[in-house]
Amino acid sequence: MKTILTASRLKKVYGSKKSNHYTALQDISFSIREGEFVGIMGPSGSGKTTLLNILSTLDQATSGTISIDGIVLSAMNEDQLSEFRSKRLGFIFQDFNLLENMTVFENISLPLSLHGHPPGVIKERVTKLAATLSIEGVLDKFPSEISGGQKQRTAIARALIHRPALVLGDEPTGALDSKNATTLLETLSTLNEEEQVSIAMVTHDAKSASYCSRLFFIQDGNIIRELKRTQTRERFYDEIVDVVSELGR
Repeated sequence: MKTILTASRLKKVYGSKKSNHYTALQDISFSIREGEFVGIMGPSGSGKTTLLNILSTLDQATSGTISIDGIVLSAMNEDQLSEFRSKRLGFIFQDFNLLENMTVFENISLPLSLHGHPPGVIKERVTKLAATLSIEGVLDKFPSEISGGQKQRTAIARALIHRPALVLGDEPTGALDSKNATTLLETLSTLNEEEQVSIAMVTHDAKSASYCSRLFFIQDGNIIRELKRTQTRERFYDEIVDVVSELGR
């Protein structure tokens, strides 16, 4: 199984003067293998969002290197990074980020349309993925006409439609009720296990984290603990809660 992401000695410092320096990431190193579902967990201000922004090429590390799908990000200019982001990364946001003036079909197909895929290919891919995510019945509707759970599954479909190397999730269950959050997590878990979709997800929620196969805990800009799921999800949840409680003391 190949390594899909390698982060080596990442450091992020904000502020141009020494008196205003704030170090968000200290010395972060880790890797993600193809087909893994990795969680990044930590309290507010721990550095997890900064790390996600750097992994997604929306921000740059002060020092250190990142390689995704064999490509070193620091070797690319802004235009190349933008193209890489749109072709090789998928994003799932807390607030869906759907375009209200487009139908569900058009929202999902947008990444393919922007890169000039033929209409026949677009229709085939969207139809197949929509069926997998159980939203085939709402493809002609607008976001305002569908439920929160359907909106999130639409966002997942848009993130996956161009077959990215890595899907990045930023608190994807944050805007959902308990039932829809569980459905979303089970969907991501199924896609990860059956389709080998590689996922890195930032979360503060132990239940969401329990769906991951591996979990990093970040505090004060450092990875201070790593857990691997070697038991049932329920027991993994208990282990996560124990670590969160221990770190909060």
